[in-house]
Amino acid sequence: MDTLITSSPITLKWIEKIKSEIKRRNSSLIYRESKYWVSFKNLETNRKAVYLQPQKKQIRLFTKLDLTFDNSLKPTPASGSWADTFPSIFLIRSEEAIVKAVKLIISSYKLDLQL
Repeated sequence: MDTLITSSPITLKWIEKIKSEIKRRNSSLIYRESKYWVSFKNLETNRKAVYLQPQKKQIRLFTKLDLTFDNSLKPTPASGSWADTFPSIFLIRSEEAIVKAVKLIISSYKLDLQL
């Protein structure tokens, strides 16, 4: 099965950097990859803490964080239970945004521990 078919070489590079940084900072988050999505699963709660959807020129990071957590978060374009679980999205459009993305992933993980 091909994975991350909607990505590009640049967004795959960003995913690898995010994966490496999360692995270095938090061993309780497990990386998973599928055809369209990357997720980080929380070993302690057995739930996904975030989803990442790599596209050609950006990565959409879906978090459990409330929009008020950070002014860079936008409302999720999803609806229903997906929107209830992952109400915010952060767009990674450059390598510089990876630092912020990692912080948001860790924060979403910490929130998941409280749910």
